[in-house]
Amino acid sequence: MSRAIQEPVLLARARAGDRQAYGELVGLHFARVYSLLHRTTGNHEDAEDLAQETFVRAWTALARFRESSSFSTWVTRIALHLATDHARARALRHSTPLGEHDPAQPESHSAAAQSHEAELAAATAHALDCLPPRLRLALVLRVLEGREYAEVAELTGVRPATARTQVMQARSLLTRALARWLPGGRA
Repeated sequence: MSRAIQEPVLLARARAGDRQAYGELVGLHFARVYSLLHRTTGNHEDAEDLAQETFVRAWTALARFRESSSFSTWVTRIALHLATDHARARALRHSTPLGEHDPAQPESHSAAAQSHEAELAAATAHALDCLPPRLRLALVLRVLEGREYAEVAELTGVRPATARTQVMQARSLLTRALARWLPGGRA
């Protein structure tokens, strides 16, 4: 049975309380949800925990699922809400203003050449981590997931123009935070 035909059948069975059918639905969507959460959190353990929490919450709220959107969109929105909450909690624990990250200065020119990529990767991860959650989510969905602005808007609960603005703001903040690694950036 094809996925397009299989999903509505599994969804109907799961809504009737069939846990095995719900397990199969989870199997159809877990990898994509995990991947999105991993890109959002940058951490395997957090992504795994949040993905599991996503499907637990979806199970408990399945009776309230309106089929005006797809199950995939609905479960992705749950995951994004959890990722936003997680990012807010993390930001409260580790509040370093964007742009204050100062990578270690290399000891010699050859060390600088060897560590440039590692420093850039660490600075990029830090800059992404410091983005406000709504901007990080919009950027991840658009750039890393390759979704259209209309879909980013639907998943994040904003208008497409707002999604476009959020991606633009995220890119601007990243450019500022990573200026030292960009051509013409500060030394």
